[in-house]
This record gives sequence, C-alpha cells and structure tokens, in this order.
Amino acid sequence: MNDKTPQTTNKIIQAINTLDLSTDRLNIKKFNEADIEFNVQHEMDAEIMRYIRDPVSIEETTEKTKKCAKDWSGNESDWVLFGLRLKTTNEYIGMVCFCYESIENDTVEMGWRLGHQAMGKGYATEAAKCVLNFVKKEIKPHKVVAYCVAENTASSNIMTKLGMEKEAHLRQFCKLGGQWQDEAIFGIIFD
Repeated sequence: MNDKTPQTTNKIIQAINTLDLSTDRLNIKKFNEADIEFNVQHEMDAEIMRYIRDPVSIEETTEKTKKCAKDWSGNESDWVLFGLRLKTTNEYIGMVCFCYESIENDTVEMGWRLGHQAMGKGYATEAAKCVLNFVKKEIKPHKVVAYCVAENTASSNIMTKLGMEKEAHLRQFCKLGGQWQDEAIFGIIFD
C-alpha cells in the first residue's frame, strides 16, 4: 500500500476482511470466530508447529488467535489469516496467512499451515496459489516473500510451485526446540 491512496487502502482492507475465495477443492475465507478452536488445536500440536515456532501456552495461543479473528488493520506486521475448509465436508484443514513485511518497500510476507490429515495432498499449494493471485491482483505489492526452516522441503517446494525463487539461505537464523536452524527465503516480484 506504499503509494496507494487512502481510498484504495480502505478498499483493499475491506476486501480482505470480507474475503471469500474458492478453488476446486477448498473454500478460503477470512479467519473468523468459527476457526478459533481449530487454529488453537493446530498451534498446540508440536508436530504441526515443528518448523514454525516452539510451543507457547494455550492462553497465549488463544489470545493471539482471537486477535486474528478480528478485522485486519492493514498495518505492518499485522497478520491476516484465511481459514481453509474442504468444499465437500466443510472441514477446517488449515490456513494461509500474510502480512505487510514492509509497507515502505511494498513487500508482503506469506505463509501457510495444514493439519495432519491434509498434508501431502496439494491443499497448501492450491490455497496459497489462490491467495497469492488475490494479493497480486488486489493489493499489487512490489514483492511477496516467504520464509521456511531450510530443512522444511515441503514448504520450500510450495514456494517454488508458486513461482518464487530462492533468494537467501540464512545460517542458524532461528532457534526451534533448543537447536539453531537455517532459514530459506523465497520471493517473487510483481512489476
């Protein structure tokens, strides 16, 4: 939203807060109250979160999740989450998210996470591609980036499928489970 007018910015924020997309297999909607319980379950599962962050208390997780169910502000580093539900059963399977990494540099960061039963079936790629297309068309950032622990090849493969290129490999960038982990950064430029 770097050089966007206040009217355009408000229109983008409204579009995101009412987002309702779909793919062949998924409904993708702005995170809401109905998604809180499922997101907390995912975030409390150490195996699902093993490449994202170390466990925190259920109280902290619930508070953070409730904040994500509110309207998105469009502020830098304010994450917006989109719940993913199967069209056939309406089952919550995970989420795709993004935030402005830098408003000044017009850069958006993206991420995703799935529950165990949905992993390895192409849902994350399908959902991330749909949300990335929305971001490209509606937000029109200069660049979209994504980060992952370097050994998380499932996530880096999704980034490649989205057309992102590996831009950096940061050695011992973050600590997970008491161990330093390398981080890979991928990006795509839209100009």
